[in-house]
Amino acid sequence: MRRLSLLVLPALLLALAADDARGQDENPVVKLIKSKVKDPTKPFAILVTFEVKEGNEKAFEAAFRPCLEATKKEPGCVSYELNRDPDRPTTYVMYEQFRSVAAIETHIRAKHTETLLKTVVPMCQGDPQVKVFTVPQ
Repeated sequence: MRRLSLLVLPALLLALAADDARGQDENPVVKLIKSKVKDPTKPFAILVTFEVKEGNEKAFEAAFRPCLEATKKEPGCVSYELNRDPDRPTTYVMYEQFRSVAAIETHIRAKHTETLLKTVVPMCQGDPQVKVFTVPQ
């Protein structure tokens, strides 16, 4: 019996770790969107605010260009626009609108999005702030 429990315990711990890892596979932005959007097949919008470290503004904008072009070609993208606050030049707001939750899941997994996030997040002070909006039908 003791030998069996020595085999079962590690297997149970591995199973729990695998369950935990699967739960973490979902992107936190997608998880947030799913918690706010009642019908995942309907359009929604998000505002993502970035506070860029002073002196990184041009590099930040340049890093966004390829993703802006690629995302606008995605079939699930309605709008994807980078905006800069003229009163606070290190503050940027992304306006994004997608046709469905599935569309943003595809967008988040796209190579251009992965590359963008790896590049711009280190240029920022803190994490980007995300606000979800529903689109009235």
